[in-house]
Amino acid sequence: MVYKVATLLLLFASVSLAAHGADIFRWVDENGKIHFGDSVPEQYKQKAKKLDSKGAEVTSSQRQEAEARLAREKARAESIRKAREAQSDEAQAGAAPTPSVSPAADNANACEEQLKKYLDSQTCFAPYVTKDGMVRPEAFQHCTVVNQPRGCWPGPASSDRNYIP
Repeated sequence: MVYKVATLLLLFASVSLAAHGADIFRWVDENGKIHFGDSVPEQYKQKAKKLDSKGAEVTSSQRQEAEARLAREKARAESIRKAREAQSDEAQAGAAPTPSVSPAADNANACEEQLKKYLDSQTCFAPYVTKDGMVRPEAFQHCTVVNQPRGCWPGPASSDRNYIP
């Protein structure tokens, strides 16, 4: 939403500045992308539409309204972030700490169980991960947070890494 408001304000500002010196045109390319400009490429001149520059300037009341909307959206995003952190903290506090298991221990099944629970948790959360890596809040209603078990994977041997000085 913040991105839309900022884009809209930028578009209004650029249109109002450009409207003083030239006509503004709108056209759609072969990929369906909408373009704005004062000069239209030859292949799009038939489909280009001249925009009316009246009302393109942002009034102070419109600017104040947009700033108020932006402040509301920021407050809402902050409250969602705090709620998400609280849910995450509750889930971590409620989960029993994962004991460190040595691969050489007699109870090798414990490590296998922990790995299965961890991988099941990752699989459950996967559909709720957004493209920027955040987890949507509703995931915590359906999935259980399981920390990655420690000591279940042997680290690489020092000879596995070759560093060139």
